[in-house]
Amino acid sequence: MNMQQARDDVLRGWEDLRPLLGQLRDHSDDPWIAQYFPPSTEMDGYFYGSLDRFALLLCSLARHCPAGARVLDAGAGYAMQAAALKKAGFKVAAADVYEALPVYEQLAIPYQRWHLEGDEHAPFARESFDAVILSQTIEHFTYSPLKPLTRLLEVIRPGGYLIIDAPNISSFHNVWRLFRGKSIHWNLRRHYLEQQPQIVRGIPYYDRHNHEYAMHDLMDIAAFFSLEVCEKAYYSPINRQHKAAWMIAFSRVRDLVPHWRKGLYAVYKKK
Repeated sequence: MNMQQARDDVLRGWEDLRPLLGQLRDHSDDPWIAQYFPPSTEMDGYFYGSLDRFALLLCSLARHCPAGARVLDAGAGYAMQAAALKKAGFKVAAADVYEALPVYEQLAIPYQRWHLEGDEHAPFARESFDAVILSQTIEHFTYSPLKPLTRLLEVIRPGGYLIIDAPNISSFHNVWRLFRGKSIHWNLRRHYLEQQPQIVRGIPYYDRHNHEYAMHDLMDIAAFFSLEVCEKAYYSPINRQHKAAWMIAFSRVRDLVPHWRKGLYAVYKKK
């Protein structure tokens, strides 16, 4: 699978998912939906800004697992990655800290509510997945990634794969903010002072980043858990639908410095 084929699968998944999310946003009286679901235009912006990332992870997965492999999307959110995995022919299941959104049932994607930091037992059988994708989730863990990663590795079969991707703390965006005397963390007032947490199994969960990652952090994970590193790289997704040509050109020049790119990922093999 090449990047264009992966983008096609991601876009086809979005074609199925987008109207379902729109119906949910427009017709639900759930206060959680009202608080966390952005308008459709913002949701489009998030999707197209993440399209390259979704495609990159799909390509990585396809290099190591054949179609039909059992894959868990941990921290699945709005189901964008899960929908793409399904379109690509993987047997995908999804999990997140929130109650199941109706879109998962509508897409026939099994979903389990799983608080990785709080739950003592996984809602899946041991060694039942060929791969787990933890995408843009590890930075949200409140305390430590030790327990969540331990639980995730338990559900991966021996010889299976764990894919982690996260925002890059050394990105140009963050360097530029620090240069101007600004914080690289989420807005203090909105996300630390005013935000009311979700209470899951008696444990508070805040929708914010609690730790930012550099590449050496991903290598520390490999060393600590005795995982084989199959791939590691920096990347920068480009929102071609919503960015002007000069902004895309500037991004290409900026990305000549790898550790200034927006994100980073690693593919690990469980020994």
